[in-house]
Amino acid sequence: MNYKNMTLDELKADLIVEAKKGYPFFLSGALYWLVMGILGLIMGVDQQLALVFLLGTGSIFPLAILIGNMLKVNILSKNPLGVLGGIIGGIQCFYLPVWIVIYMEHYELIPMVIGVLGASHFLPYLWIYQSKIYLFLTIIMAGISFVFGYIFIDQAFLLVPFSLALLYLITVIGLKFETKAFVSLHDNKDSVM
Repeated sequence: MNYKNMTLDELKADLIVEAKKGYPFFLSGALYWLVMGILGLIMGVDQQLALVFLLGTGSIFPLAILIGNMLKVNILSKNPLGVLGGIIGGIQCFYLPVWIVIYMEHYELIPMVIGVLGASHFLPYLWIYQSKIYLFLTIIMAGISFVFGYIFIDQAFLLVPFSLALLYLITVIGLKFETKAFVSLHDNKDSVM
């Protein structure tokens, strides 16, 4: 595909169709959060569980690639906006020092910090994918992570992961509907021309 001759709107449209608004990342993330919640039930809250939460975040990206390949969704698009999306996703690597300090000083805050910082990186996708779902996700995820991860800190290792797993699944449904509506709208525009 010759991306150099495409307009910004054409690049966005191409990426929306090719990457399906990135929904495999949320399937992967839902699985991560579900496993963390189950481990919270099994292991009990301690610093070891917080370490599992941290290390487990490293599984989300490769699992999303696997899920994307299985579902025939290209989440590694060469579209320049797809590359930008990858860079935005990579910003989370810079959260690692913060997570490590929190882990060492106040491990009980790990679910909140992973949730709030994770939510923050989703906001630019609102523009890239022309998606209201990403705005909804960012705000709700940050709120859930703060309320259940700080105010209800004694239950944070259960409330945050199970709540975010559910939110991610709702996000998948929303993104699939948005993508379907987008494709349908563009198919109708193409047939009129």
